[in-house]
Amino acid sequence: MLHLLPSREGLSRGHCLAGKDCLMPRVISAWLRHEPRLLAVEHRRFYHAYLWVYLMLMGLFVMWVPFFTLFNEPRLAFVSGIMALVSVLGVMMHRAHQLTLGLALMMSALTLMAWLSVFCFGLSAGYEYYFFIVMAGIHLAPLAPRIRVVTTLMLFMAAVSALMVSPVLYEGDLLPTWMLQSANLFAVFLMMVTFLWRMLALTEHFERQYLKDASRDELTELLNRRQIFRHAEDWWGDGVPCAVLMLDADNFKRVNDLHGHAVGDEVLRHLGRLLTATLRQGDRAGRVGGEEFLVLLPRIGRSEAISVAGRMRSLLAKSPPVFAGTPVPITVSIGVAISHEVDSLDELMQLADRRLYHAKHNGRDQVVAGGEHEMTGFATADVSPPPPGNDGGGLGKAEAMEEGTRDKEDDRQEKRHHKGSDPFLRTPLVG
Repeated sequence: MLHLLPSREGLSRGHCLAGKDCLMPRVISAWLRHEPRLLAVEHRRFYHAYLWVYLMLMGLFVMWVPFFTLFNEPRLAFVSGIMALVSVLGVMMHRAHQLTLGLALMMSALTLMAWLSVFCFGLSAGYEYYFFIVMAGIHLAPLAPRIRVVTTLMLFMAAVSALMVSPVLYEGDLLPTWMLQSANLFAVFLMMVTFLWRMLALTEHFERQYLKDASRDELTELLNRRQIFRHAEDWWGDGVPCAVLMLDADNFKRVNDLHGHAVGDEVLRHLGRLLTATLRQGDRAGRVGGEEFLVLLPRIGRSEAISVAGRMRSLLAKSPPVFAGTPVPITVSIGVAISHEVDSLDELMQLADRRLYHAKHNGRDQVVAGGEHEMTGFATADVSPPPPGNDGGGLGKAEAMEEGTRDKEDDRQEKRHHKGSDPFLRTPLVG
């Protein structure tokens, strides 16, 4: 028995028609997700929800053309065709960021069609229900209160006039009255449910996105300064033992001066990706300054924290940031502090900051995890030295120490600037 196998072209074509990787659904999905370039944030929900409503109205106008033709209403069929073209223009204006003009076109087209249908078919056919869609479209749009009041009064006058000039009840030959009325009621119900469902779904989606944006650093996609300190406060308040890693990119100002801020931004993004790839699921990392990062490691000791910091340095050495195909060598200095060493969260952050200062002062590209005196001395620091041949990123020892002191002083000035502008920093960290 001979079995004919479908050709590869037939398989791919069948897969395109039935599978998820078909080009057409992706094109439609991308078309629906497209946003105008200058679309305001507060108008995003209105834009996406009303785009769906306009497409449904366009389909309704197109369906009415053969429907009215079948019911011997060629004038209504002609007007429906015109309204279908008007709805295409309304969708194009909506997508071109002419939101108010597109809304006016679509709501006017539906009001006119509802008025003419009530005039031709009478009061029992159910076309008066479409006035409620227009009213919902007016009041859910981001319009000024005065415009809403005026358009609502105009809609009310149009609906009343339609009822006054159409005293004749519909007595259909092709469809019973109850069936035509039920069809119109179902269409209005379907459009209203879809409209409200879309509005609620978009509201939840954008609320989640706004919450995420409010807690993330835009450049590195790590936690921002406020959120990372909030996690630290929560862990300290709950008594969760943790280690704190304070990281600072070495010679970052020189990278900006030599290569430009675009390269500096790419370096920060690369450090953000590196931290994300290195940390465990329960760890937290955030950007707390220009090139300074804070890492929280819950339920971990000194040796494990030093190991994590060493992995960060090793991974950065193996995969430096690349800009325009050219590697940009960069190193980091890391200060490590453990929660059981201090009595308050403020002291824990200060301890990690002092050890970071020691790492910068001692030549950069190293991990300092303990042993220094509280104020000025650095007698017995537990230091992870830089690799051979890498003394502070290619600088001389004296120059490295001077540059590290100057970089750290710049960081402290930046912190004082943030302290005057960030309301979170005006509230002391509570142990």
